[in-house]
Amino acid sequence: MMRDMSRNGQPLADVAAPMDRRWWLLPALAAVLAVYVLWMGETLAWNHQRGHYWYFLGPWWTPTSLRYLAIAVALAFGFFFAGVRLRRGMPWVLAGVLLGGQILSARAAWSIVGGQVPWGFDHPSFMFRLKEFGDLFPFALGGYNPWWNAGTEHFVGVTSGAHGFGVLLWPLLKIWDPHVFYGAALVFWFVFGFPWLGAATVRAAGVSREGTLCAGILACGASRGVFLWAWHFGTVGAMTSAMMALPVVALGYRLAVLRRGGSGTALALGLAAWLMCLWTPGVFIGAGLALGWLWNFRAWSWRANRWLFAAGALALLLLAPWIWTTLFPCHNVVEYVGMKMDLPAWSVMASRGVNRLLASVQEFHPVIAVLGLLGALVAAPRDLRRWMLPLFMVLAAIAGWSRELKPLSQLDRMAIPLATVAAFPAAALCGRLFGGEPGAAAGRGRRWAWAAAQGVVLATLLMGFRTVRLHYANAKPGPLRTMPAEMGDLAEWIRAHVPEDGRLGFAGRSVHFYGGGNIAYLPVLAGREMMADDYYGFPRGTIEYNYPPRAYRKDFDGFLFFSRAYGITHWMATTPDTLAILDAQPEHFERAKELRMLNRDIRIYRVKDPGPGTRFFEGAGRVAARENRLEVFPADPAAARVVIRYNWRAGLFCRTPGAAIEPFAVDDNLRFIAVKPGGNACVEIGYRPHAAPIQPNFDGSFHH
Repeated sequence: MMRDMSRNGQPLADVAAPMDRRWWLLPALAAVLAVYVLWMGETLAWNHQRGHYWYFLGPWWTPTSLRYLAIAVALAFGFFFAGVRLRRGMPWVLAGVLLGGQILSARAAWSIVGGQVPWGFDHPSFMFRLKEFGDLFPFALGGYNPWWNAGTEHFVGVTSGAHGFGVLLWPLLKIWDPHVFYGAALVFWFVFGFPWLGAATVRAAGVSREGTLCAGILACGASRGVFLWAWHFGTVGAMTSAMMALPVVALGYRLAVLRRGGSGTALALGLAAWLMCLWTPGVFIGAGLALGWLWNFRAWSWRANRWLFAAGALALLLLAPWIWTTLFPCHNVVEYVGMKMDLPAWSVMASRGVNRLLASVQEFHPVIAVLGLLGALVAAPRDLRRWMLPLFMVLAAIAGWSRELKPLSQLDRMAIPLATVAAFPAAALCGRLFGGEPGAAAGRGRRWAWAAAQGVVLATLLMGFRTVRLHYANAKPGPLRTMPAEMGDLAEWIRAHVPEDGRLGFAGRSVHFYGGGNIAYLPVLAGREMMADDYYGFPRGTIEYNYPPRAYRKDFDGFLFFSRAYGITHWMATTPDTLAILDAQPEHFERAKELRMLNRDIRIYRVKDPGPGTRFFEGAGRVAARENRLEVFPADPAAARVVIRYNWRAGLFCRTPGAAIEPFAVDDNLRFIAVKPGGNACVEIGYRPHAAPIQPNFDGSFHH
């Protein structure tokens, strides 16, 4: 079998030391792996988080350990007696494991999301961000959104990293709304797309066919965190970045260390790095690789560095609009996430960081934890070790201690890309194990040890795919919740009963109260504009968790003024205090619908007198609203002024010659858009981002 060669002419996994002298390293690591799997599966006692481990050795046979051992022993005998014949067929065996596991996992996942809309936690907000991205990209990254709160100014798609997944789905987003294919996209990319992309780049980095297929197997379930954050919570932005880390590390190794590849590799690396860094913390992965590049200075060459710098320049060029948006319009959000907090004692902080890091490693695929992390230290080729260890240290430090230094950052999630990139050295060692021999002069004992190691690793890979399938089947902690049927019925009711130019308001708190997820995507399903406090799942401190804003909750007159000012035709409520307020005013609000969703009583009230001209505060006509664009059709184009019930923001400007816009003060807090038609039957209002940070609203929140 042809083997891939490193820059010195040796197979990648053989660089640094002849395996005849160090043949025992891989069997020793396999023994550690077997003990680790059995201990973790049986005790579940390291940090007392029972059930929070990646590798669930639940009831399979009784006891489960016996089945795992039986598979490992049977495979060991097969490897010993089949010898060269089985070794030659290992690429086919591993390809069967990868494809078979993916098909079974996809079937399990499709049994959950097939024909259903993922809804729990952050899935609705990411669908809404994808909707915005599809409507705006490549001409804008965010800005003025009329669907919520009568025009909000935000760039949440940028700060959340949603655009990384959006780039992968962009052609589909131009055809359909996200909920039509979002579930299928999750299954495709996380079960098939990302693993095969990672495997292809690992192959390009000089790993054998056997190791390449193992990389694909490991990328299907590098860590429990992938399922928790992508499948359960729905934070697909961060997880896309984490999955793109493996291609970036592998392609960077190909250019910087192996000194192979040219313009094609540089192009692929630049694009992969761009996608990885669309979730802002992805830059830390790049920082770790920069240290690895510096450590491998002996491998430097002008040709390699030329293409490496070209890849970096391409990534920076593509990232420039996101960098500008993060530094300027989103600066206040970045400041909030990075604000100083009271720190515990250094001894306490150190202990917490170690425990957090160990807990995260427990959630890694066992092969990645042992062969990827430990193996990189003791058995990986020297050049590969020098490339990976600085990155390991950077990611481990952030995953373990960032929450102690910056509690609001949630950067402990950097443990997931740590697991993903560790699949690279794990794959290199698996390739050596499954494609090599213990040594030219190996005796019977050595061959038995080698066969036992092969059996243990393959058994772990097989059982690992069982765990992956169980996660996708919602059989393990962290299930995916789909949109309740009641939410679909609610959307249809809103479409049928709320006027096209009306608005639905959510009184009180709204985060995760409706169907178990936030309500960001509901306007797309219902086709109506809405108003609420936390429709997106905004970070604490950036929004007031109640509605209407504080200034209009002091008494009922303020509530009523706010409702009429914005032309709200219906209110929805579920918290007892807001239900009591609305029920106490039957002359203003009448019950229009009652429903129960996830053990919550929900009521919709019709506003008896929403005020004249629901979209117009002064004058009459029609408004067509979409992201970064308002089209105003005044009933009387000759009117000196009309005022529309949309919030004024600094980035708004008039596109129509002869017309003009200006802010209109409704009271001390509210400013609407005044339009001077200038005889135009249609006045188009656009939005352009501005360098100044988004200003807080009158109540101190950023996203009202």
